[in-house]
Amino acid sequence: MRNTLQSIVGFLLLTALSWGQGTRVWVLRSPGEMVEYDSATFAVKQTVKVPAEAMKSPESIRLNRAGQILFVIPVPLPLAAEDVASTHKVWLWNGHSATTIDQGVTREVSATGSNQAVTESAPVPFLSAGGGHLFWFANSARRLQREAVDLSTLTTWQAWRTDLSGAGREELATTKFPDCRCETGTCEETCPYGEFWAPESGVENFFLMTQFVPGQSEPEYKASTLYQEAGGKWTVTPLAEPLLRELDAATGGETIVEAIPDAGCCGWSNQSNDRTLVLSNGKKRTVFDEQATYKNSDYDVSFYTSNARLSPDLGYVAVTIVSTAEANKPIQLAEQGSANPEESQGIRKALTELPAVEVKSMDETPRRVAYVPHATLVGWMNEKEILIVEDHVLVVYTLGTGARRKSGVRVEDSGRVFLR
Repeated sequence: MRNTLQSIVGFLLLTALSWGQGTRVWVLRSPGEMVEYDSATFAVKQTVKVPAEAMKSPESIRLNRAGQILFVIPVPLPLAAEDVASTHKVWLWNGHSATTIDQGVTREVSATGSNQAVTESAPVPFLSAGGGHLFWFANSARRLQREAVDLSTLTTWQAWRTDLSGAGREELATTKFPDCRCETGTCEETCPYGEFWAPESGVENFFLMTQFVPGQSEPEYKASTLYQEAGGKWTVTPLAEPLLRELDAATGGETIVEAIPDAGCCGWSNQSNDRTLVLSNGKKRTVFDEQATYKNSDYDVSFYTSNARLSPDLGYVAVTIVSTAEANKPIQLAEQGSANPEESQGIRKALTELPAVEVKSMDETPRRVAYVPHATLVGWMNEKEILIVEDHVLVVYTLGTGARRKSGVRVEDSGRVFLR
């Protein structure tokens, strides 16, 4: 009996230990440090000093479950003069110590007849989920110019993998886009580039690439491709439709949460219907529909999801709903809108609750299972609990009961909280 009891106790202790290690909570704090908190007690576990620049660009910080931290500011093409003159470094905390790696930003200019050829590349590194590699993604563009006017470009998108020092390059994917005429004299207005996406927790066995044209007023999305690894080999699968804005993905890229942003341009915020979809097994589930929910077509106010996270068991999806307008501020009519007092009143009431966290089930027709006004989603602690920010405090919210467990950890902004 004693041995059996000891075995049970030991099992429970191991289970509790593994549960506590299942999620890692990090917060970026001034003057420039990442603080890890115990996900069960929210006691401080460790503090890592990061570059001071990270405080201004928290969106450029990447973390994985191995406790590694990467900070790099992406450099867009075409390269600006200051980008060419600057030194670009990748800062990496490998879990034990910090190091810097050359980002590999390059620019070469050569004469080609009466024209000049400008070849540029600005790789972006990404952590692997397991912590053993860095993944790199880059557009390499060769532009022909005459008197500082772009004539054409030949762009190649590449993906490769290295060790944590940036050495041992292993090619993964190469896509050459057709030679493109720069019809407006500026290549990024008419010619495609490749844009990658991978889960925030790092690349494990898939990533996505979308061909898009930045455009003059709004981007044009051409095509999306899923890259998957199985048995050490990477396969390429074109998707049926281009992805506009990836918010989350799981199961090797077979389940994707995509936002369809408003097509508004030229100073207008609301010219189409914002939606958020879950794509899985050839099916589309709508988990957020702006116009169906807020009836706001007559006013220049857009409601949309700023982030989304799939639950670990893929049974739910949680989102943060925000708006382009603020409560108690003037609201103007949409470009084709007509005054509608009832619609205006409904919009103003909705604005008083935002930002808000909403959780939907993954049924054939998704249903709301939780709604938390005045909150921002961080992520899933487990299948039944989400981590949110309420009044600048980290709070664990339980589905079903609505119970809250306040952590006592204050944060300046939800964008400085990382859950892995």
